[in-house]
Amino acid sequence: MQSKISAKLLNSYSENIKVNLDLFLEQPFNTTLAIADNIQRNQLYQASDLTEIEDYLHSAISDIYYQQKQISTISFGSEDKDYVGFRKNENQDVSLMLQDKRTDHELEFYHGASSDDIVDHSIHNYDPTIRPWYAPFAKTKTAGWAKIYSNVDEKNTFTISSISPVINNDELLGIVATDINLRHLSNFIEPENRHFKGITYITDNQSKLVANSLKAALTDDDNNRIQATESNNALIAANGLYIANTQLQNKHAPASFEFNHNGIRYFSRITTYENNNLQWFIIVTLPEDVLLDGLPSQQRVGLIAALILAFFGLLMGLYLLRIITQPIMDIAEISQQLDHNNWDVTIKEDIKLHETTQLISAFKSMSSRLENSFTTLRQQLLFDSLTGLLSRDGFIEQLNHPTTQQHGILVLLGLRSFRHTNNSLGQHKSDQLLVAIAARLKQSITDRVVISRIDKDTFAIFTPDFKDLEHSNDFAETLLAYFNRPFLINGTEVLVSTNAGIMSGKLDDIDIEAWLRNSSLALTHAFKQEQVQSCHYQDYMITASQEQTRLTAELQRAITNHEFQVYYQPIIDLKTDQVSGAEALVRWHSPTRGLVSPLDFIPLAESTGMIIDIGQQVLTQACSDTKQQIDKGLWPNAFSLHVNLSVRELLHPLYVTTVKQILATTQLPAANLTLEVTESRLVSQPALTNKTLEQLRDLGIHIAIDDFGTGYSSLAYLTQLPFDALKVDRSFVSQMLESKSHTAIIAAIVTITNVFNAEIVAEGVETAEQAQRLKQLGCRYAQGFYYSRPKPLAEWATENTQHKTLNNYG
Repeated sequence: MQSKISAKLLNSYSENIKVNLDLFLEQPFNTTLAIADNIQRNQLYQASDLTEIEDYLHSAISDIYYQQKQISTISFGSEDKDYVGFRKNENQDVSLMLQDKRTDHELEFYHGASSDDIVDHSIHNYDPTIRPWYAPFAKTKTAGWAKIYSNVDEKNTFTISSISPVINNDELLGIVATDINLRHLSNFIEPENRHFKGITYITDNQSKLVANSLKAALTDDDNNRIQATESNNALIAANGLYIANTQLQNKHAPASFEFNHNGIRYFSRITTYENNNLQWFIIVTLPEDVLLDGLPSQQRVGLIAALILAFFGLLMGLYLLRIITQPIMDIAEISQQLDHNNWDVTIKEDIKLHETTQLISAFKSMSSRLENSFTTLRQQLLFDSLTGLLSRDGFIEQLNHPTTQQHGILVLLGLRSFRHTNNSLGQHKSDQLLVAIAARLKQSITDRVVISRIDKDTFAIFTPDFKDLEHSNDFAETLLAYFNRPFLINGTEVLVSTNAGIMSGKLDDIDIEAWLRNSSLALTHAFKQEQVQSCHYQDYMITASQEQTRLTAELQRAITNHEFQVYYQPIIDLKTDQVSGAEALVRWHSPTRGLVSPLDFIPLAESTGMIIDIGQQVLTQACSDTKQQIDKGLWPNAFSLHVNLSVRELLHPLYVTTVKQILATTQLPAANLTLEVTESRLVSQPALTNKTLEQLRDLGIHIAIDDFGTGYSSLAYLTQLPFDALKVDRSFVSQMLESKSHTAIIAAIVTITNVFNAEIVAEGVETAEQAQRLKQLGCRYAQGFYYSRPKPLAEWATENTQHKTLNNYG
């Protein structure tokens, strides 16, 4: 019985440790994969210049993945032997480690997170490519866990690192490493061990200590890692010696065993733990008295009592012996039932004696602890530890059980901008907010409704009370109404904006995971709408999601294969009726889709950040074409090239440098280039955009405000904008002949440009009457279909544009 109970309890705790260890290591490993993917996909790596990667890694460790407390360092080493990384200090601040051309290729450890801070110490001739976290994975080009190694910093700490190569076109650019200090592993298993009342330690496949719950030393006085048998903790050393002598570690299979140490009997279990290429061993040990809670001493008392009673008579003794030993026999029989997870312990006691009562009590206590261990594992899987609601797994398990209900409504409630709320309130108050939301939901709905927190900022509510689609929408609106009142968090009122995604209908043959996916698509659609709080799932949403995924992949391939072509639409000087410039417009000629409308791919490129690469290709081609046309005498020396500029590009830290490089490469004078930026987009980040616009103007580049008059920005804001031209939106031009108010607006814009000493360009001119009216109003430049549609350069007239009149483009 002792062997079976100990094996069951130790196996339960070992599996619990494995599950928690998987969760502990999974986040850093996924983080490493995500960072490597972002570096490769956004092409952040530049040879000998790690500025972009430095900014990204700093954001990753201090913001994006800040909640992963186990991460001690995030770093990147390149094939060029450059290196950048950030490590967490004891106070949770981060400090920079850098080796590139800025440090004369010496590894510098800074006191803070910037290269402008004080250098704490340096390492000469540091080569990351030969380090244990780099060399093996550079050879295999696969992700995984590095073998435990000692850092080269001043602390010489031992580390385990999750590794992911950064590969572009099958060429290795470098390695991303996310480090976990070994002491964090010991800190991780130590709280679990307090409830267990035994000891836990982990070794690698060389029997060297990785972590232990007693916080015993992992290294000797010379900072070399030690075997379990060399531990300064006698119990760990004795346990390790038994494993070494019996070669249990070589069998790579779970095994339970017993040993004696200092007169105490211990039950132990060794379990193999594997995660990617990691191969560790988890050893848990429990003293006999803790396992059986005093059962052996009670057994001895019962036996003595039975022997004393035997002296009063053989018959009476046998009779009493049978009565006294009956509970023990019942315990032996019931212990067999524990193998089948039957925790209902019922032991009949004909004559209540103090000794047998204690024996039964001890067995029930042991059975209860074993049941609690299994219950704890199940609770962790099926319930959210913060709010007490069902977890995603618990939600799915409960709704997948057989039910008499034929219909249902599933609503996903997503909190808008919860990340900003988390940053403003702090982690503790944000957790309190989530608890308050869960409490309000539980208080406001009936017992038939199932509630779950399926994600950090997403709640799922299911009700079987379905009537029709209108009823589904009413149910969602009722849930959203619970968020109209603010939540009181430590005396602070917090108002949470929420959207809802709805899925309803028949439950027959429907996988609840498919319902969750569909309602999530509906929630995403609701997030994108300005005036819509809730959205019901429709079939086109998954089709649109799949189409967007395919379009994203094709767009990335189009950037790689340079499938974009520049079309030019002439800009006419209304005073001379001659071409004074042209606007460069991007067109995508897909080998599978044909000519793709900019309305279909530009918003996607904006949201994914691919607009930066597309914009760079368009600007390079347009500047090169313009320079060649001017050199051939086909375009005048003062030809004005207009190129659209995305605010996403404007906010990129290296955009000004990129433009300077393009102008230098193509040899186009900066005075010939005008960058157009939409008015409505500028107001989102005024401080950053204005600074970049000023830097561009300092280069001699002209700035034009596109679609002027539609962005709802104030005239006061206009005085702060650095610009050289305003482009009147086509909506005003198209209606000016029929509407005096539109004519007045154009006249007002002309006056504004005169005051600001700027030029004005009217877009969307489609008739001669519109062109004549614009000339009368004092508008200097115009463009539109009346003159020409956008054309590739090959379709432009070959003669000199200086002699081209209005009719040549009509």
